Amino acid sequence: MMPTSHVVPDGSLPLNDMKEELSMAYVHMLSSACGLTVGTWSKDFDCRDVTLSSSVDYSPNLYGPKIDIQLKCTGQESVVRSNSVAWSLDTRAYGKMSKLNRSNPALFCVLVTDADVGLWLRHDREGLLARSHMYWHWGHDLPPIRSAQDHQVVHLGKSNILTPSTLLILMEEASKWSPSMGTPTP
Repeated sequence: MMPTSHVVPDGSLPLNDMKEELSMAYVHMLSSACGLTVGTWSKDFDCRDVTLSSSVDYSPNLYGPKIDIQLKCTGQESVVRSNSVAWSLDTRAYGKMSKLNRSNPALFCVLVTDADVGLWLRHDREGLLARSHMYWHWGHDLPPIRSAQDHQVVHLGKSNILTPSTLLILMEEASKWSPSMGTPTP
């Protein structure tokens, strides 16, 4: 078993707040490596914790595309399946992320890390290593809501690991985003 790097003293941030900070820091690290700007929101009502913005002109597509990201973080091994990470979302959040008439495409991301805070990061001569993976799923690719259910389970494929190169591909895909003005998803 790997030794922990540190012990968090009593009185520190609650664990859920620490996970939120870790997921935000993870997105900031990836975005900075991709030349993207990270915008934060004071409220999470529209199921977006951050909005990533590019300054690239993807002509003939959009100049400066954006991606709204809903972040989650867990140390629970129970959500990890053989080929996916299964996350239960309340129907309101699921519906907002899957709307086809959003101004920016929504990306749902789950950071999977160790339950032990002391194993989240490791620092050695080679640098800082984050012992976690972030998995993603486009909101507009979520299946329709199953009626009469309070929660919907999203399966984020283990092949959908958010990396700098993946994030650049997703931003290029976002440059082609065209909101559907038809009947919005409930």
